[in-house]
Amino acid sequence: MKARWFFFYGTLMDDHDNPLTRRILPLMSLGETGIVQGKLLAVRDPRGWYPLLVHGRGQVLGRLYRAGPRFSERAIHLMDAYERYDPRALARSEYVRKSISVRRAGSRIVRAEAYIARCALRSGMPVIASGSFTAFLKQRRLKAFT
Repeated sequence: MKARWFFFYGTLMDDHDNPLTRRILPLMSLGETGIVQGKLLAVRDPRGWYPLLVHGRGQVLGRLYRAGPRFSERAIHLMDAYERYDPRALARSEYVRKSISVRRAGSRIVRAEAYIARCALRSGMPVIASGSFTAFLKQRRLKAFT
């Protein structure tokens, strides 16, 4: 069976504690550092901040996880709902889940599924120049979306 990889760069990473990470991360391998090409934008929401990964120049830092033997389509549905992704109604989806290239330690490349922004970008969204959502939150003392 082929390994199924996921790249998370925001509130689904293991350094964020929320109801979804408590449910899905135990179904995956421990995350390792991954880097993708792109740009991160920060979105302010009444429930906290979250990032959007968009095409662009730069590097985005995140975590790479491999689905374990107990990972199921139920986990995919939970993640899709959390990320407001509905493959049957893309017009209402904030993200799209797609396969992207992720660089692992040692410059090895793996294909992983990631949630890429597909919504209209609004003016005034801060660019996360470091490419790290976690560092952005810490530097500005902000609360992550829950």
